[in-house]
Amino acid sequence: MSGFFFIVLGGCTAVSVIQSFFDHSRRSQRRWYWTCTAVGAVAAFLSVPQDLPKGVGLAAFFVGVMVLSAYAYTPYIKINGRIRSLGVEKPDPGDAPAGRGDPAPDAYSGGLTAPKMWWILVPLMLISAVNTYAFVIGEGEWWVAAIGVAFLVFLAVITGLGDASWGYPVARGQRIQFAVLTVVTLGTFTALYLVAYAIGKRRPVRSKHSSEYRKQADLREKYPE
Repeated sequence: MSGFFFIVLGGCTAVSVIQSFFDHSRRSQRRWYWTCTAVGAVAAFLSVPQDLPKGVGLAAFFVGVMVLSAYAYTPYIKINGRIRSLGVEKPDPGDAPAGRGDPAPDAYSGGLTAPKMWWILVPLMLISAVNTYAFVIGEGEWWVAAIGVAFLVFLAVITGLGDASWGYPVARGQRIQFAVLTVVTLGTFTALYLVAYAIGKRRPVRSKHSSEYRKQADLREKYPE
């Protein structure tokens, strides 16, 4: 019987994804997704009938993955009439239309709001810093530290250059996250970011083919082709 329930679990996962490619309302998509989540959770629980803790753990893990996936990639989490998602929160077509202009004019690439972007950078840079410190004291691998340093340099330079080029303030106004990153990286990220920001101010890089430009109406008005 456990094999049958694992098949049901796999089917629910597949249907939850495939249904989004069909032409039906977002409300219908949301119902399909969460119905598949509920059925899949029950199937996960029943797949190990002799082991209650394991069944509960599998069901909880499945629900957790579905919730995180919905938050990261879909508009399927809607609480009190408001969509909760990692990207820019756009209302359902049937809801009251949003105001004119971009709903989040400070969003990176038009999809990830500045506050969320900078909070995501904090744990990423913390991991990089920890790996580098581990290598320095002789308890880590050099290649792991090298990847972390390269990642830090890349993100600091690309965000600093981009923020300045498109006319945004430092860190797009996210002072708390910027201060935390300064402490976490011992000022390394901040120094690289500010150097890149100064370069972007003097020699802005504004590609009209970038997702930043194509998705942000405010930028297209500010920097017309």
